[in-house]
Amino acid sequence: MKRCPQCKKSYLDDSLLYCLDDGASLVQGTVGDEPATAILSGDEISTADVTQTLSASDHVSTEKALTRKATTLIPWAIAALLTFIAIGAAGFAFSGRTTTSQSVARLAFEVPPNISFNDIQPDFAVISPDGKKIAFSGTTEGKNMLYVRDLDSSDAKLLPGSDNPLEPFWSPDSRSIAYGSNGKLKRSDLSGGNAQVLCDAARIVGGTWSKEGIIVFGPDYRTTLVQVPATGGEPQAIKITSEDPANERHNNPIFMPDGRHFLLRRGVGSGALAGSERVGVWAGSLDAPDIKEILPDDTNFVYTPEGWLVFVRNDTLFAQAFDSGKLVLSGEAIPIISGQKNAGGNNRRFSVSDNGILVWQGSWERDYQLTWFDREGKQVGAVGNVVKAAVGEDPHLSPDGKKLVIKRSPPNTLWIIDLEKGTDLRLTKDFAQIPVWSPDGTKVAYSGGGGLSIKPSSGLGDAEVLRPQGATFPNDWSADGRYIIFLRRGVKTRFDMYALSMDSEPKETLLLNSAFNEQTPQLSPDGRWLAYAADDTGNYEIYVQSFSSDGKLGSDRQRISSSGGTLPVWRRDGSELFFVSADGQMMTASVKTSGSEFQFTTPKALFKTRMLGLFGSTHEFDVTRDGQKFVIGSLVGEPTAPPPTVILNWTGLLKK
Repeated sequence: MKRCPQCKKSYLDDSLLYCLDDGASLVQGTVGDEPATAILSGDEISTADVTQTLSASDHVSTEKALTRKATTLIPWAIAALLTFIAIGAAGFAFSGRTTTSQSVARLAFEVPPNISFNDIQPDFAVISPDGKKIAFSGTTEGKNMLYVRDLDSSDAKLLPGSDNPLEPFWSPDSRSIAYGSNGKLKRSDLSGGNAQVLCDAARIVGGTWSKEGIIVFGPDYRTTLVQVPATGGEPQAIKITSEDPANERHNNPIFMPDGRHFLLRRGVGSGALAGSERVGVWAGSLDAPDIKEILPDDTNFVYTPEGWLVFVRNDTLFAQAFDSGKLVLSGEAIPIISGQKNAGGNNRRFSVSDNGILVWQGSWERDYQLTWFDREGKQVGAVGNVVKAAVGEDPHLSPDGKKLVIKRSPPNTLWIIDLEKGTDLRLTKDFAQIPVWSPDGTKVAYSGGGGLSIKPSSGLGDAEVLRPQGATFPNDWSADGRYIIFLRRGVKTRFDMYALSMDSEPKETLLLNSAFNEQTPQLSPDGRWLAYAADDTGNYEIYVQSFSSDGKLGSDRQRISSSGGTLPVWRRDGSELFFVSADGQMMTASVKTSGSEFQFTTPKALFKTRMLGLFGSTHEFDVTRDGQKFVIGSLVGEPTAPPPTVILNWTGLLKK
């Protein structure tokens, strides 16, 4: 028995695919199977916003429903919805909402159960232009990769070579997808094969692909847009007129239908894009350097072929009519999704197809708390309350162990907590991250909007900018006070490691700039050895090299970890080196640093951690001077992030 979800007519012939009266795709079951019938037919549901998850046993067939070409959106959308229901076990859940004119259907996209999605880091979910596929990132066996899933299939296809994907965006024909991956801009064709490297891209911050085969993208934070052929090549800078060229910052471009004009998120000024004097959505062109302001909001956005600019304002997703030929907005901005926290900043967590499908994710957050653990992994205390966090607080104990400097976000400012008195002190008023104590505890170095800076730990006085160029990230300050070890991203070499002398005229010395990522360097308490994480094996491992008194690395590199490792931290007396393994175990190795050669024992696991972090790029733990207690930024409870929402006929929401 099959039924028509529109006219509710039943058919005994199971071989029929479409209703003989209205042409709608048929679904298995009888008219009495009301949950699916009510939603698909547009009938009102008394319990609005109640989401029902279907399994293979929920009165539906596990066979795929076939769809045919439709000349209008709604028949296609309903056929697609029928397909979702017909494959029940594919992992979709849905709830029904209707408008007075056209049916608006909301579904929840759920990935296969063997893939971790949005659990310990925000993952991407991007609808293809043709509305038939979703590209999403997810983690299996400790590796974050890119997958593609047809909406009429229960299978998710892994894209080989898509390790640590960033900011995926589709080709106009929906046959390929581009993304950042390990310092490269890559392309994966759905027809098969490994990922193709198109060019270097230190840390992509959004991209767009034209019908003429041109890709425009932001290669890193605090940089301007470049273009490259979709077949690969050397990126070329896009010329843009600016009153302050040295402080132009661009990201998240979107091509217009003509393939020559594009919109971009722009910031200009010494603090761009964090606290910049001028930010907003602007229009540019591949053919001329002139730019035009479109929207004064510091927001992410997408453009749709129906002529709408979709963007976030005041925690609400809006749509406003936009003429892509004249590059002007008109009318009022109309709210689409409100009452739920929308992601701001650089995180664009929504996408729109060419035929009216919107995929939306709210701001990614987790319950998080700075927690004290002993060496057996027993919780022995906490710092502050449980908070909602999207990024870790990067805790660092002061040299005397009495204070803790952390980053709080929003709005990404540094605070110092007095662990004895239980009070806190705001250190910075503007954007700041990755704090590092001076050896005497009187100053804190950090990465701010103006560059690598230092400020008195009392919070008084102005910050001193040591290195204003580009994105620089301090990681350690030598015990003798002579050097700050910092990272800077290279276009072709990803994170590179430098030593900055703290003389009257600071001088930087390059330590490492391989083709691989070097992260989180930490000097031993005696200043003779440098521990860091690097991914030259394909996975992050912990290494140690000698560090000379004149600020140079030796050639005696030793690998400490055997099965993955990040975030090295020395015990203050130099007798142990701690790090976190690939599976989240807190590891320790006994070490001797006094001789001419570095000596260490085989690392052993102490306890399992539950950290909040992205690819191990920030320090989410520190250790007391005696090595007996750990303060760790920890996840609290089980993951609770809702799945992405798929909205069919989203423009129907504009008629409410």
